[in-house]
Amino acid sequence: MVAVSNVIRFPEVVKDNYIKIENHGIIFNNRTSALIGSDGTIDWACLPDFNSTPLFDSILDYRKGGYFILKPVCDTEINQYYEEFTNILITEFIKGGNIILRLTDFLPTSKFSTINFPEIHRFVEAVDDVKLKLYFKPSFNYGKETPEIEKSKNGYLFHGTETSIGISTHFKLYKNKVMVYNNDIELKKGSYQWVVISTGINHLNRVDEYKSYERLEEARDYWKNWSNSIDYHGLYHKYILRSALTLKGLFYDPTGMMVAAPTSSLPESIGGERNWDYRFTWARDTAYVIEALSLIGLDDEATKFLYDLMNKINKDKKLKTIYSIDDSDTIDEKIIDYSGYMDSGPVRMGNKAANQLQLDQYGSIVNAIYRFSLGGGMVTIQLWDFIIDILNSLKLLWKYPDSSIWEFRTEPEQYVYSKLISWEAFHHAIAMGRKLGYSAPYAEWKNIENEIKDDVLKNGYNSDINSFTQYYGSTTIDASLLRLPLMDFLPVNDYRVQGTINKIEEVLMHDNCLFKRYNEDDGIKGSDNAFLLLSFWYVEDLIKMNKIKDAKNTLESILDLSNHLMLFSEEIDLNTHDLLGNFPQAITHLGVIRAIVKLNDKLKKIGKPGIVK
Repeated sequence: MVAVSNVIRFPEVVKDNYIKIENHGIIFNNRTSALIGSDGTIDWACLPDFNSTPLFDSILDYRKGGYFILKPVCDTEINQYYEEFTNILITEFIKGGNIILRLTDFLPTSKFSTINFPEIHRFVEAVDDVKLKLYFKPSFNYGKETPEIEKSKNGYLFHGTETSIGISTHFKLYKNKVMVYNNDIELKKGSYQWVVISTGINHLNRVDEYKSYERLEEARDYWKNWSNSIDYHGLYHKYILRSALTLKGLFYDPTGMMVAAPTSSLPESIGGERNWDYRFTWARDTAYVIEALSLIGLDDEATKFLYDLMNKINKDKKLKTIYSIDDSDTIDEKIIDYSGYMDSGPVRMGNKAANQLQLDQYGSIVNAIYRFSLGGGMVTIQLWDFIIDILNSLKLLWKYPDSSIWEFRTEPEQYVYSKLISWEAFHHAIAMGRKLGYSAPYAEWKNIENEIKDDVLKNGYNSDINSFTQYYGSTTIDASLLRLPLMDFLPVNDYRVQGTINKIEEVLMHDNCLFKRYNEDDGIKGSDNAFLLLSFWYVEDLIKMNKIKDAKNTLESILDLSNHLMLFSEEIDLNTHDLLGNFPQAITHLGVIRAIVKLNDKLKKIGKPGIVK
């Protein structure tokens, strides 16, 4: 039966030759992912790993980039959804109210992280007589290389300098210099075919040798068994489930690291320069990952991620802002000769922010371990020693100007949020260490905690505007301070806390409780849009201030801004509500989980569980 709420008209999928960001689903395994447009086009996939050079990347340049188009020749309506409790994606094409074609897309998945399936499997099912078109054009070295295309009885194999990619199929295809294609594939009602894309191979196998049915069952069992480990049965369960499945998909199992998003350079504003590569692990995100996963009973993932990251930091002998998901040297930023999504350049691979000082990274690590310990996580003596080392660095660094949580590429400042997170690190470390019975220089830590608090109260609060400011000496406000009520820095009803929230509402809040991060010029071309995580922080603030009705209404209005698959990007256009930025974004989905669980807990506590949605 067609889920009418998900139906999209075929012509509305594409805008200016690009599939709109929100008109995508995504499939995962435990190493990488692929974006699939709601018209059946794969326009982003890095194989075999998240940080590999993309083989399909037309989402960043529809002329030069690679793609795999498979869809009906005629215009249709489209219904796209996930098989329940999985990351297996189904796309249905509807004509005259009837389904004529169904695509089932998945990446083979195994519980063994050492098993690698650098393959995409596509099941093509003719529900009625249908005529298809297929265009298979992989990209090599961002379109700089023309591949050698080798025809075999099993399909076609494309050879590049660094890798190869094959398409195994029974469909009859033709080739030119850069692609294989067929505009006139006829399928009769009830017929079906598998198409398998495989990479890093020298020989192409028959399509049936990839054992797609078996791989599909394995993937289905993997995702359903994992979904059963989620311990949450409250409000908005479907959003919790989809966010959790998305976060699980963003982990790179061989090392336990997690990408912030699986894409690069999807713009935060159309035509602007805010285009970043997010296929890395941010130390800052650790706290959000640990707490969100722990809130829904995913203690194994929380524990593994924390200890894997600790081992990575210890190996490097210093805390860095950004880590590659493996030991490859992929962080250095370079500009790619692509036009960018809807001509939003430059297109960047790698991330220059790796070289910045961001003080909240240090505090976030300590706060992550604190949240982890509150949830019953095991804090070993080695992990405690790690905390002491982090604080030994932070006790010297907290006084320095930094680049802030927003990774400004301007001159460093004394950002108030960075100081607050530094204060919270010492505050939480003292409470955690004493509860665990571990020794530490508590008197020194307490002195530093007090010193930071005095410094922030003296230099970070502006009585003229009755608000804490973005940085010392500033008269501007920063939406990162939405976290202030969620800390123990001051009571939530303190006039300075309330004044700060009121000021953020006045200056940075827009319709639908969407927030800009800041208003001042940050030296980057193009205006900023609404940063979605901030709306979920605001929901938590409202809960903390006992404005429960407002919290519930706000949460529902933001959840309604997700796409047809309940997926979120990093930002959203303030005017059109189009999703913007890299997609799907881990930190936004972490915000979804935190806000929902905390609202659900509050409603249960006051005996008003609300209506399940």
